[in-house]
Amino acid sequence: MRRTIFVSVSLFLAASGFAQTKAPAKKAAVSAMATVVPAGSEKWGDLPAAAMVGTPSVDMGGKLQLAVVQGNPMAAGAPYTLRLSCTDGTKIAPHWHPTTENVTVVKGTFALAMGSKWDPAALKDLPAGGFASAPARMRHFGMCKGDSIVQVHGLGPFVVNFVEADNPKSGN
Repeated sequence: MRRTIFVSVSLFLAASGFAQTKAPAKKAAVSAMATVVPAGSEKWGDLPAAAMVGTPSVDMGGKLQLAVVQGNPMAAGAPYTLRLSCTDGTKIAPHWHPTTENVTVVKGTFALAMGSKWDPAALKDLPAGGFASAPARMRHFGMCKGDSIVQVHGLGPFVVNFVEADNPKSGN
């Protein structure tokens, strides 16, 4: 009797397994590799001309380089992370971006101010570890104090729209 019940239950379970709906087809595997960039392994280069619009209202007075850490900064709506390296005294003229810009100071001190006209008295120092976020289209400017590295992240495109010296509302 026990054997009959066991066989019946086993056959029922086996049959019900065949009657179940098929599992959905597996989606193609997406490569989800982590991005790992050891300090000092960045590939530095000049800012691409396509990332800059207009003419800076102040002389840069130093050297500024860019390294893409993750993503494509020019791709609309795509996340990116990049680093900017600048020598002591490098000025970044008043400008704005079409998307929110998030900045973390990695090395040195980065002085930052909001506004459409260069005003060194308005600059506020952000030492290493400091963070700032500027919403889309907010006019701002900065200066490197000491050789500095800042990390910028956000959603593309990363475009620097310089504010014209005689037209602080340029780029609206």
